[in-house]
Amino acid sequence: MQIVRSARLWFKGGTSDKVYEVDLVENDGLVGDARYLVNFRYGRRGASLREGTKTTSPATRESAERTFDSVVVSKINEGYRRTDQAAAGTDDSSTPERSGSTVGGRERELIARLDAALRSPWPVENVDRLLWRIGEVRIRAATAGLLDLARKAGREASYSLVFALARAGGAEAAPALRTIAHTASSRLVGDLAGFALVSSLVGDAREIVGLSVPDNLARASESRDVDAMVAALSELAAPRDAARATDAGRALVALAQAAQSDAPLRDALAAVILRMPARPPYLIGLRKIYKYAEMADDAVLFAAVAHRFETATPMYRAGHAYRGQVYVPELRRRVNLAEVQGRDHAPVGLADATLHYFKRRIWRTLRKRGELGDPSFAELAAAYLLTLRESDLARPTTWTHFVKDAGGRWSREQRSSGPLAKNWTASQLLQRNDPRARARLSSLSFAELPSGAEASRPEAFSELWQTRPDLGLRLAGQSPIPPVGILGVRVLKANPDFIARLSSAQIGELLTSAHAEVLQLGFEEARNRLAGGAVDEDLLAMLLRADLVEARRLAADRISREPNLPWSGLTLAFAALTAFYADLDEPVLGWARERRLGKDVAKPLADEIVAWLLAKPGEPSDAEAAVIRTVRGRLRHLWADGGMPLGDSEMRRLLAHPAPAVVAAGIDLLGLSGIDPGTLPDGTWRELLGSPSEDVQEAALTLFGGLGDEDLARHAPLVLAFATSGSTRLRQAARPLVARIASREPAAADRLARELIDTLFATAPDDDYPADIVALLREAMPGQLAALDTGMVWRLLQARAKGAQLLGAELLGSRSPENFSVRQIARLGNHGHLSVRNWAMAAYEAAPQRFQAEAQDAVLLVESEWPEIYEFARKQFDSWPPEVWTPATLAVVTDSVKPEVLAFARHLLRSRLKPEDAEAQLTRLLEHPAQSMHLLVSEMLIGQAQSEAAFGKLMPLARIVMLQVLKGRVAKDRVAAFLKAEALRDRARAEAVLPLFSDLTLSGTERDRTQAVLTLRDITLAHPGLAASLPIGRRPAENRSTSRRPTGHAA
Repeated sequence: MQIVRSARLWFKGGTSDKVYEVDLVENDGLVGDARYLVNFRYGRRGASLREGTKTTSPATRESAERTFDSVVVSKINEGYRRTDQAAAGTDDSSTPERSGSTVGGRERELIARLDAALRSPWPVENVDRLLWRIGEVRIRAATAGLLDLARKAGREASYSLVFALARAGGAEAAPALRTIAHTASSRLVGDLAGFALVSSLVGDAREIVGLSVPDNLARASESRDVDAMVAALSELAAPRDAARATDAGRALVALAQAAQSDAPLRDALAAVILRMPARPPYLIGLRKIYKYAEMADDAVLFAAVAHRFETATPMYRAGHAYRGQVYVPELRRRVNLAEVQGRDHAPVGLADATLHYFKRRIWRTLRKRGELGDPSFAELAAAYLLTLRESDLARPTTWTHFVKDAGGRWSREQRSSGPLAKNWTASQLLQRNDPRARARLSSLSFAELPSGAEASRPEAFSELWQTRPDLGLRLAGQSPIPPVGILGVRVLKANPDFIARLSSAQIGELLTSAHAEVLQLGFEEARNRLAGGAVDEDLLAMLLRADLVEARRLAADRISREPNLPWSGLTLAFAALTAFYADLDEPVLGWARERRLGKDVAKPLADEIVAWLLAKPGEPSDAEAAVIRTVRGRLRHLWADGGMPLGDSEMRRLLAHPAPAVVAAGIDLLGLSGIDPGTLPDGTWRELLGSPSEDVQEAALTLFGGLGDEDLARHAPLVLAFATSGSTRLRQAARPLVARIASREPAAADRLARELIDTLFATAPDDDYPADIVALLREAMPGQLAALDTGMVWRLLQARAKGAQLLGAELLGSRSPENFSVRQIARLGNHGHLSVRNWAMAAYEAAPQRFQAEAQDAVLLVESEWPEIYEFARKQFDSWPPEVWTPATLAVVTDSVKPEVLAFARHLLRSRLKPEDAEAQLTRLLEHPAQSMHLLVSEMLIGQAQSEAAFGKLMPLARIVMLQVLKGRVAKDRVAAFLKAEALRDRARAEAVLPLFSDLTLSGTERDRTQAVLTLRDITLAHPGLAASLPIGRRPAENRSTSRRPTGHAA
């Protein structure tokens, strides 16, 4: 509760001596405009006053003001006089700082109340509220009255008095604060006064205090080592003596006092606080630091402690107490509250009520400063918002809320909670003026109406943010959470003049943000500046480092249009060399190859690169190591002619670095500096080439290539070992060295070629080995490859090893098809390498007559497993003339068992088979295992079966087809129908068919047996004389009659 206005009235008449007091009060715990009450007290002067209220429920400020004025006027009409106005109306020319001409209406009223409290006793709680309000408003003119009150209070000075003296009195109040610090009966009040004396509140009267903490904590604080400070405080938090349990809290307070005159220590302490749990024994220190920071407007410490309380959870719930005990989950036991409350070293603290109090107090502190237009509001709020991290956000949820309209009808309303639902202060700061926000019960956070219209400025006190675009820049560029970053964007967009004055580094800060809105703002400003025509190298450097791909593309395009960029200035040159985005690899390499480095930039750039490398950690991440390798490649092009200016000491430091990636870069720089590799001692070579790091070995091999041909030839075995090692990077690095050795010693090249080819027939150590060895042979020993005969090429192509196949495919392209037989070429159509298959198809197209002449071998191409080869073969063979398709050639195709080839074979038999060749072809097809071929043969035989000889050949096939079980249904039906028709037509053929159908009645499926019986019946009816030879017959009539079972009574 805070008193906004008050009136003190007095009435004296006869024996009556009465007072009447009216207060306009603001309830801080309520959210919304209706949070004001009008309370009153009345009774005889000097006696206890009765209390009442004129507002049964909270009202708006305007309504409460009318009620307040109405009560005061009615009492004045009854004869009361205002005692506070008399004080306010006095004019003491000897104290100009208290003159009404130097203060506003609010200040005059507060000063008048202070004077009234000095003349006549006020209730203590009323005086404390008044003093707290004076401290909030920081009324300098009230200093004299505050000092008078401090002299009267003596050792009983209150907490609120110290708060008001420190904030309103400044340096003038320092002596009074010093007296209170030494004499106050309350240690809490004395400590607050002591902190005020070391803060910036007292100006030039500030005292500098030493760091009175244990030695290990002092050393960590002096070095600003946050981890060490946390470890030292943790050690203090677990003392062997229970009486020293408060040492950790005291140490935190001592650090806060020392940090008032030491900004780096303050930043380190804030980082420590963010890692401290809001639990005993740290809790008492955190509470004190919050109160001190609140008084001193210390944004850094205020934000850190506020964040700890906002994100903390209660240690226990006071409402769950039973018989004075509560269960504390963290301790896994029940605790008697009477035994621990009030003890400095209590093992429990931060009940739910206490936590909610602090969360409300945090927002109240900010709100009061915002309502007063205090510039400190934006600083405190920005510092707090910058402490928020992704882990502090809540998971958005949506639910259905039922609301009752004016007509008493209930309706559904969709509501949701956003990422700020758990954070009361952030919710108020960022959503207070959002029309979609709805206050939540027992909380300062909001629910949202998803269907509502979004406000352009939903944050609290937007007019105060408007005056601090610098804070908006910090929020946009530094906050990792979207709501805060977007607030920064809104503040910046409301200050276009400020954006126009941003430096390149500040725009770069926007371009490194994780939020799309911030990136877009920075990109648009950068684009507008570059569109103006001026070249800002610092801005281009920032764009190259931006996460936004459009920003990097904008910089690359501008640099490409300026021939002197990017190597004309140190900042841009360094940014281009160390750019780590993949889309910049090609442009930067192009600039390094095609554009010359400025002479005045070479030495500073080399020094900057060395410093960048030396700053890398001993164990860089994979991403950092990849960037170093990329920079090495760019440097080789930028200083392709050598002459990189480097000193011996720099080279030694690089080669001694613990990170292999940095050592490898140092070796590259050693070569770029123009050093003669022959001058390096053998021990250095052994150390570099024998390094366990591939990066170092690769760089050493590259430098090794700087040796003369004679020196290099002496190390041929070593070079060959690297050329065939298990690392593709080392094999590639050794490749040019092997080429030099081979060109110098042809005899050794022949032997080396044979050895390398032999390794290709073995299992490769890794997937890249075959390609690397083939590339080595192609580049270093082309003559030896050309000398290989056709037999070796064919052996390579037919090998199972992938490396041999790859080399064979490489060699085949330079060989003529005339060197291979038609059968070999056809077999190459099934090779695993596309280039080999393409070579085979080209051979078929180039010499069709050759393949037609050896058609029996050529048609083997159709057996390929590759769809494109099969389609090519069909087209080729369909174009061949009919005379090419001899029975032997057709037999090659029909002998296949592949479904797609059999389909082609059936096509050929129907279209290419000559009538005189059909009998010979049928003999082969009768033995084919494929049912589809049986169907084709049955079709062919049925067409040819008019002669007795053809019919006789059909019968064995018919028996094979008809006796199949559960397959060949179409062929079965076709052959059965044909045989039945022939048997019914001709008695001789019926005699040939009867044994087959008789066998079918004894085996086969039920359907086949039934069909066979019916066929036999029809045959016997057509040729009665054949029935005696059948295994079935009609039962005699007498047997049929006597065989019936008796029925009826005779049974």
